[in-house]
Amino acid sequence: MLIAAPLVYHPETAQATTAAPDVIQAASESAYPPFSIVTQDNQADGFSVELLRAALKAMHKDVSFKVGTWAEVRQDLAEGRVQVLPLVGRTPEREMIYDFTFPYLTMHGTILVRDDETRIRSLEDLKGRQVAVMSGDNAEEFLQRMNLGAAIVPTPSFEDAIRELAAGKHDAVIIQKLLALQLMKQLEVTNVRTVGPPLEKFVQSFCFAVRKGDSELLRVLNEGLSIVFADDTFNRLRVKWFAPIEAIEHSRSRIVVGGDSNYPPYEFLDKNGQPAGYNVDLTRAIAKQMGIAVEIRLGPWGEIRKGLENKSIDIIQGMFYSAERDILYSFSPAHSVVNHVIVVKSGTDPPQSLSDLSGKSIVVMAGDIMHDAAVKHGYAGQLVLAESQEEALRLLAKGNYDCALVAKIPAHYWINKHRWKNLRVADSSILSPEYCYASPHNKDGILPLFSEGLANIKSSGQYRDIYSRWLGVYEKPRVGWRDVLRYSLFTTIPIFILLIGSMLWSRALRRQVALRTAELQTEIVQRQRKEAEIEAKNAELERFTYTASHDLKSPLVTLKAFLGFFERDLEAGNTEKIKSDMHYMHTAVDKMSGLLADLLEISRVGLAVCKSEAVSFREVVDEALLLVAGAINETGVTVTVVEDPVVLFGDRTRLVEIWQNLIDNSIKYRTPRQPSIIEIGVDLSADAPVFYVRDNGLGIDPRFHDKIFGLFNQLNPDIEGSGVGLALVKRIVELHKGTIWVESEGAGHGACFRFTLPGTQKGHKPGN
Repeated sequence: MLIAAPLVYHPETAQATTAAPDVIQAASESAYPPFSIVTQDNQADGFSVELLRAALKAMHKDVSFKVGTWAEVRQDLAEGRVQVLPLVGRTPEREMIYDFTFPYLTMHGTILVRDDETRIRSLEDLKGRQVAVMSGDNAEEFLQRMNLGAAIVPTPSFEDAIRELAAGKHDAVIIQKLLALQLMKQLEVTNVRTVGPPLEKFVQSFCFAVRKGDSELLRVLNEGLSIVFADDTFNRLRVKWFAPIEAIEHSRSRIVVGGDSNYPPYEFLDKNGQPAGYNVDLTRAIAKQMGIAVEIRLGPWGEIRKGLENKSIDIIQGMFYSAERDILYSFSPAHSVVNHVIVVKSGTDPPQSLSDLSGKSIVVMAGDIMHDAAVKHGYAGQLVLAESQEEALRLLAKGNYDCALVAKIPAHYWINKHRWKNLRVADSSILSPEYCYASPHNKDGILPLFSEGLANIKSSGQYRDIYSRWLGVYEKPRVGWRDVLRYSLFTTIPIFILLIGSMLWSRALRRQVALRTAELQTEIVQRQRKEAEIEAKNAELERFTYTASHDLKSPLVTLKAFLGFFERDLEAGNTEKIKSDMHYMHTAVDKMSGLLADLLEISRVGLAVCKSEAVSFREVVDEALLLVAGAINETGVTVTVVEDPVVLFGDRTRLVEIWQNLIDNSIKYRTPRQPSIIEIGVDLSADAPVFYVRDNGLGIDPRFHDKIFGLFNQLNPDIEGSGVGLALVKRIVELHKGTIWVESEGAGHGACFRFTLPGTQKGHKPGN
């Protein structure tokens, strides 16, 4: 085999950048619960501390903490003794000293007074009063900006401020509300309370803060934050640290829970006008579990959603999750999954999917998840909107419409109640979205309370009782032993008679029966194969929905945050900040564009007619290397090409994509603990040429050798990527009548992707 001089790429050609170190030095306040605290063994802990650890872990970096007072840790960062603080409220004053990530939490302040104080209800009432704050905190900066005419009294900590207020030393304390609730509980202060609504003008946007100009670490932190938002780590941490505290506050006030008044058996008004149904019982059980007071308010779905937007309703007990709605609302884990179907007139075969509704008149409930789905499919001009699912079915039963899109169980309920015998419900569902609690983003921690309560009643078995009471009747009934015996008699007696009769039939007839049996078995096998294919497609679609929604959510979070910064910096005329904001916005858009491009690319493979041409192995590899040269230089990977005179026949662009994606995959899954090497070549010792791309990276467990070629499959979700690349490679190879497989001994042993391309010939391309 001819071995040409290897083609080697070295990182020295890359532009020099200052990378963030693998271990980041951080500092945390010792007494700002639940955001940052110190454990009994003097270790940093708390919501913000855990969030920083998670964000850096997502970027494959460790972090070490020192603890101290706020005055100490902020000075440590300003003078470079540490690199990052996990909890800093972003203010105009501090932007002169630090650079900030996008906010991971926005919370309002409150006023604390003693129980016997009746004259202080708002900020305006603080004029001429003594107001205590922690020295250097956002609260002190806020009072100075507002110039309320109050006497500001700085204290070493908020613990001191609350103790002194309880002892009668000051008139009020300005403090972040959640912190106040935690400290009042921790200090066992019983004569102090919060007054008035949250202070709309005192908004704390909590961020990670780095030294001015540390752009590389800031980039790492922003990307890590986006990941922990997308994979739900942020919500888990919020429930862990905030829910117990917020439960105390919400136990003193009533939470308004909204729902649809006409969506049985999930939620509806009974004959006495009282809320009833599965969702209602679930909410009451959660309220009892968490010790909170709730008011369940049911009404038309459109009015309930408006109530959520204008804040007259705190949380909705039943909203279907979708990637689009995830941008507007925060969702709890699902408490059920609801199948949605197509309903048609009797005597009509229901369409099998939404794709089959082109040109048909469609009745749907306004604002429902099926309304969203129909619009998304381009059917907006075909829709007839109804106020409820009941009304949608009534219109279908009495009108000249083709179909209705509704939830399956409510559809059966209304059809049976109204005896609409001219309606037929499809057997198979076209959409099965998750049914969740939902609230606006940053709704003072109400959603984590319901998420935790839901988890508690599920673990206690109470959830199963509620589900069985309302929805169990719609499931297939269990068959008892008496039923089994009765059905057995009904079936065995005729079978016995048939067996006797069959002995009297002619041999020719038995042969016909055997032939028909074989045909039926073939049909069953074919049906089972088709069902398996449908299940596989459904699983692939579920992976797509999960991956695409979460991967798009991450850059959307960044984009939304920095749009707010951009508007503010634009008004202030801060050119440098505008450039920084634009950089992060462009990065987020590029990520979304990359994912959408991947999805579009894999959908195109095989649809267009490929132009087949002769191209040399080296030409294809060189072109692929040029496309990934930036990643090679940035990561310092060494790529070696072992050249052989081989000519390929196929679509040049698609062939280049094979090597491009395989090289990119090896770069992503490299190991940082040793020099990364990628070898590209072709094995001519077999009957037909076998191409390979070999690396010394993370390796692949043999159990997953087949799984990795599936669409949207990612064995390591911590590594950025859409799970599309290897699926695309497999499709292109198969389009060229070839096969592909992977060889790896497991974790830490690297991987070698091998594939064949029939039609490949040894030798040089004519004209070379």
